[in-house]
Amino acid sequence: MVMGMCSCGDSSGTADAKQTKEKPSAAQQQASEPVNVPISPTSNYQFAAASENTTDDKFIAGTNEFSVGLFKNTVLEDLKKGQNTLVSPESVLFAMGMVSNGANGETLRQMQKVLCKDLDTDTFNKNMNKLISDADKSEAFKFRIANSLWVKDTENLTLSEQFAKNCKELYNADMFKAPFNDETIRQMNRWVNDKTDSMIPEIIEEFGAETAAVLLNCIAFDAEWKNNYEKNDVNENGEFTLGNGRKVKCSLMNSIEKGYIRDGSAEGFIKKYKGEKYAFMAILPDKGVSLSDYVRSLTAEKFARLYNSRNNNESVIASLPKFKYDYSTCLNDPLKQMGIVDVFDPSKSDLSGITDRYKMYISNVAHKTHIEVNEQGTKAAAATEIQLDVSGALPADMHTVSLDRPFAYAIVNTETGMPIFMGTVCNPNA
Repeated sequence: MVMGMCSCGDSSGTADAKQTKEKPSAAQQQASEPVNVPISPTSNYQFAAASENTTDDKFIAGTNEFSVGLFKNTVLEDLKKGQNTLVSPESVLFAMGMVSNGANGETLRQMQKVLCKDLDTDTFNKNMNKLISDADKSEAFKFRIANSLWVKDTENLTLSEQFAKNCKELYNADMFKAPFNDETIRQMNRWVNDKTDSMIPEIIEEFGAETAAVLLNCIAFDAEWKNNYEKNDVNENGEFTLGNGRKVKCSLMNSIEKGYIRDGSAEGFIKKYKGEKYAFMAILPDKGVSLSDYVRSLTAEKFARLYNSRNNNESVIASLPKFKYDYSTCLNDPLKQMGIVDVFDPSKSDLSGITDRYKMYISNVAHKTHIEVNEQGTKAAAATEIQLDVSGALPADMHTVSLDRPFAYAIVNTETGMPIFMGTVCNPNA
């Protein structure tokens, strides 16, 4: 199996991502921008925004289960090393959801079961379409979702009409044909950089020898707090206790919040962003409960109960550290552990709904995220890249919650409770 664009063994929580390739000049960029072109015989479709007003309850339950499962299966090993982590389940759902539209047989069954608890593809697509249709409709915050589909420019490769139609009409995917050379890599990375507001400069390093198509999803989130922190609210000499007991200096932002949450082994608070459609959900395991153990015990039902336990009549004296970091990982193994197996196996994968000319399989699912939390609000971005290869040729009760030791958090849609991002902070200075 050719693992082309991102090494599966590379998982990091470094503070600043560095581009490894020299940026082309502005003139070079303008001259080499990719052009949207038909990638199937008659693919001339337009995005069709959702007309439904509500999101399906089964979809919410199913995607929440996927979100928590992906979070656990991805971050636990890095938590043992004391690394900061962050995944965007919604970004992965968009990328894998597009692939599922080309899956058949057992491959499709596995994807449906894991992505949304056996929800049929049409219903799943309809709800994903609503998510992208509703994105970035408010002046109070930015929440942008972008998808693209890149196909190798070769005479023998065309995609099925239905697959191309679904990707464009339901997922609003930009569609490109390209030679899959070094210039294509620069074009793809520029697309990702643009769609994530420069928070993720690049995700792709190289193509595999048999790479025939690449699917990309990007999410950019930028929102101010409903109630910003003032200068006097910030303690620049705060302390954060690491998992090993060592103390490090950090900037702690202090406030009184409404929305206390509590379960049997953790407590926390909800802090809303402007517009109140999204909120920061802080989760602090009880003393004596390690963050790794808490994450390992987390289920979709437990996460939903914790969010639904919020009590807006109870005040919280809250301390939140400022933090900023990047995280990158390969999702092949986490997705296999969750039950999506055949699509990664060249001999078993059935993606005949994408093209009937070649046998395709997923060789790599790369995922990168970025987060910044400060006095003004939160900026976060995610990019997911799926490489498709061919086998063959091609104040009532007052509570105090001080996040001064390892904690988990989520950015949630307050209307549905769905987590957009889920992460952990082991060291705010990392």
